[in-house]
Amino acid sequence: MIDGEHLYGSDFAFNLYNVSGVTIKGLIIGGFTVGIEIAGTCYNNIISGNYIGCNFNATDTLTNVDGIEISSGPYNNTIGGNTIADRNIISGNNHIGIRILNSNSNTIKGNYVGLNRTGNAAIRNYDGISIEGTSKYNMVGGYTAAERNYASGNNAYGILTMGAGCYYNIIAGNYIGTDISGTDPIPNTYGFLCDDGSSYNTLGGRKPGAGNLISGNSGYGVFLYNMGTQKDTVVGNLIGTDYTGTAALPNSIGILIDGPSFKQYIDSNLISGNRQMGIEFHALGTDGNIVIRNKIGTDISGTLPLGNLLDGVRILEGPKYNKIGEAGKGNIIAFNGGNGILVITAADLYNTFTENSIYDNGELGIDLFPQGVTPNSAGNTDTTGPNNLMNYPVIQSATLNTITGVTTISGIIDYTINGGPSGIIIELFKSDNNISGYGQGKEFIGSAIADASGNWNLNVSGINFGDVVTTTATDALGNTSEFSKNKSVGTYTNISENENSSDIFIFPNPAKESITIDFTAYSNDYFFVELFSIDGKLLRHIVITQNKTDVNISYLSSGIYIIKIIGNKDVAIKKLVKE
Repeated sequence: MIDGEHLYGSDFAFNLYNVSGVTIKGLIIGGFTVGIEIAGTCYNNIISGNYIGCNFNATDTLTNVDGIEISSGPYNNTIGGNTIADRNIISGNNHIGIRILNSNSNTIKGNYVGLNRTGNAAIRNYDGISIEGTSKYNMVGGYTAAERNYASGNNAYGILTMGAGCYYNIIAGNYIGTDISGTDPIPNTYGFLCDDGSSYNTLGGRKPGAGNLISGNSGYGVFLYNMGTQKDTVVGNLIGTDYTGTAALPNSIGILIDGPSFKQYIDSNLISGNRQMGIEFHALGTDGNIVIRNKIGTDISGTLPLGNLLDGVRILEGPKYNKIGEAGKGNIIAFNGGNGILVITAADLYNTFTENSIYDNGELGIDLFPQGVTPNSAGNTDTTGPNNLMNYPVIQSATLNTITGVTTISGIIDYTINGGPSGIIIELFKSDNNISGYGQGKEFIGSAIADASGNWNLNVSGINFGDVVTTTATDALGNTSEFSKNKSVGTYTNISENENSSDIFIFPNPAKESITIDFTAYSNDYFFVELFSIDGKLLRHIVITQNKTDVNISYLSSGIYIIKIIGNKDVAIKKLVKE
């Protein structure tokens, strides 16, 4: 053990300066300003297997101010390793467990930072791992369980990047805010922070094993904060769940973008089970962020409930031009206790919500404050509100052609400002049939463009009789509306017989007991007949053996039916009335 309290005037237990190839291993270090300082042109040094800031069995503190500091130029140094013997326990320090300042391309892996020796209780640093200044290309964690750092139990942040010029660092595969099993909380106040202009960093990644578990923290799981903090990537993480993604292990808010921070990229995360919101955008200037392909309120399967307690996504106090979903890259926002998406203040403008699956949330799918369904205003001229209180479309007709399987949905958007309605994008969804009568759009079906009069029309397949549909509208400025009032899909009752039917006869028609289908005058060779109800349900399939066939219909209820006669060249359509 090296105890700085008994070494008068010693700032460091070790000070590596302009050296390489040094290994410091198997020591207990406490009582110093910095336990181990690495500075200058230092490279290829290894710090492993030490207890830094805690006693010999990591049950109590033996405090340094900072545990390990890599400062002003060192590169390619390694803190920790891939084995238990290489693991440092860096806990109990008054300020920072591991600090990288103005240094590039160092690796921190396999450590306990803020935990005891068994990883089931906290021995707190103030901050766990801090990457600061102009530090670049540092790796915290890795893509295997052996490389994982456990940064939990710290008073403030588990892991943070901070400073203009703190770019291109990767935080991958770590557990931040949990015990080593990934099932119980050992909270930091905040899990991960990007601050003060720290940009272009990656939290998680697309490689197998890259995602971090960021759960159990008393404050925010991920905090992207302050002017100049931009273009960081948060991808593939579990935020608010246990390591399986099937049980809640909540933070207060999953991801908070604030301060303002802008142009952040939030992709393919599971953000569920948190005590407040899944994602919150806050403050003027928090603009241009992109949120795609996330599961917000479900378990890892994307189908079972694991809701955030309040809203899935909340926007307030001035964020603009944010995109929740993109073409082919929508989010699942479901089972949250509040709204799917809530936009609160009049300063929140031009926020676009597209191609998301939003359903089974406790309140509305999309709510532009004031709370509840906001009625359309004439011409959309009442623009003093979130997203300019964009009017939702009105669905006038939704009708299934049971012969072709095509549903025609049409309506109008009332919008006279900003050049009129021409070009407004109407998105159509199958609705979850929310109790409000206004949709939550569970399944994106397609989109249409409104004309100069506000009319729009969409022909789609895959919608059945009795399905409920809803729509949103997005204007040229990017403002997306609430979901429209639901519309149930009906069917055509005036069946048009196609041109191939002219030489085919059904008699009697209307009929009570039976009919005869006669196509002896027709040149085609037919193979079978299908009988449909008016709502498109197949009732009977008849194999044809001759060109004049009798068909029993006595079991049918009175009404209109459709007969489809299918041959090797054509399909003929006939209408039948059952008395």
